[in-house]
Amino acid sequence: MKINSGLMLLCTSLMVHSIVATAQNQTANNNTTQDKADAIINKVVAAYGGDKLLSLKGFKLIDKRKAFRHGQNHSPNETDIFHRHASVTVDLVKQRKDYRLIRGTQTSGQIFDGKHGYSIDPTAQTLSKSTKMTFATADNKRLLHLDTALVLMLKDAHKSAEYIGEQAIRGLVHDVLKFQPAQSPELTLFINQQTGQIAQMQRPYRKNTYYNTHFSEFTQNQGITYAASTYQTKGGKSLNITITRKLEISPDFTQAFKLPKGYSTPKQGIDFSTMKATKLTDNVYQAGRYGGFSVFYDAGEYFIAAGGYYELTKRFEKVKELSKLDKPLKYLVVSHHHDDHLSGMKEAADLGVNFITVKDNIDSIRESAKVALADDRFTLVDNQGEFANGEVKVLDFENEHAKHNLMTYFSSAKILFTADMYFSRDVLGVPRGEQTHKDLKQKLKQAGFDVAQFAAAHSSKLLTMDNLDESIANTVPVACPAHWEICVK
Repeated sequence: MKINSGLMLLCTSLMVHSIVATAQNQTANNNTTQDKADAIINKVVAAYGGDKLLSLKGFKLIDKRKAFRHGQNHSPNETDIFHRHASVTVDLVKQRKDYRLIRGTQTSGQIFDGKHGYSIDPTAQTLSKSTKMTFATADNKRLLHLDTALVLMLKDAHKSAEYIGEQAIRGLVHDVLKFQPAQSPELTLFINQQTGQIAQMQRPYRKNTYYNTHFSEFTQNQGITYAASTYQTKGGKSLNITITRKLEISPDFTQAFKLPKGYSTPKQGIDFSTMKATKLTDNVYQAGRYGGFSVFYDAGEYFIAAGGYYELTKRFEKVKELSKLDKPLKYLVVSHHHDDHLSGMKEAADLGVNFITVKDNIDSIRESAKVALADDRFTLVDNQGEFANGEVKVLDFENEHAKHNLMTYFSSAKILFTADMYFSRDVLGVPRGEQTHKDLKQKLKQAGFDVAQFAAAHSSKLLTMDNLDESIANTVPVACPAHWEICVK
């Protein structure tokens, strides 16, 4: 077939013109989108102080909140609330940050002095240098909850900004921008078209779920705008809410960025990165890695385990490999209802175990297992229970951490397995004492448990009764430095 050369030339020409036109249209659309993003950014900057904001040399956020303890509540039937107070002092000129946090009864701090980062524990009076901390990360994402700081981040990362479109929030139209701050997850801002103020910030949590921070009650200090009220959700659940919030402009840096004197270096931690099984005594094995450990008892025809962290199956396989015994796991003692200690329930269900627990925790186990569990899959303990002819004893210990906390005692081995109660991740030394440790010793005395060693869900290190006595003798109150405004009185 003969093709007309003139027709071919015309077709080629039309194709080239079409490609050029498409590229030009795409460029025009990109330019329009970028122009739109730039215009919104300029509007937001103006709404938050304009030149005063851009010439800001430093600020200090004092942010006191109440936070919800989902998955870590004292009772499985109610959500707890606790303090989450923080302050962040920022020197924008020298790129320094001083971050202080009170989370429940724990105090901690971080300082980035412009070159190096440091972590501080006021109660233990320890100071450690961090090689990973930067100016951007020193506040542990706290400034992601300050809309004024988000505007500064947006201005710095304006080249990454992408205009997504419009979205109505509570009947008001908002412009939606995505951008990528330095050393941060991608952020999405919902900006009120009328005011230029940020109504909401969104960042990824898990697949198709997000953290959302909502801003309201906008006010000003020295011409700089900020939201005096915020609340945050995680995956749709309430996470925390502001009680009081204050933004100081060009604050006094006298008490900031100073490393505490007389603090020691924290103890060397144990490397738990490798899955490992160990024979503790005849019939008793320990296995785990990172923060998840279990103890297994060879009851003759089957094993009994305590410790329901995820990777339960891998721990069990390691024990069978070490012991050269191929027996089923018949029972699992579920220590308490907290999410992390129920993360192995699906594995346990697949292994066919019978769950040793208390009545109040059955619903939590079923929810975590995500499979149907018949009533006969549960063996209930009312204060105390015995298995394997008394070689395995289970004792319910209500304490500050959980309403029901089942401890597992291996009688002949004189080993007690606990979760979130008494453990150490340090190569040397013992944990600092707490009231729970005093109550623990009294509970064991009442039960008649002759404990020689303590095993734990969060460490492979075994501690002794002498260690417990030493910890109790070293019980000190939580410390909060006098110059920290966020201390709970």
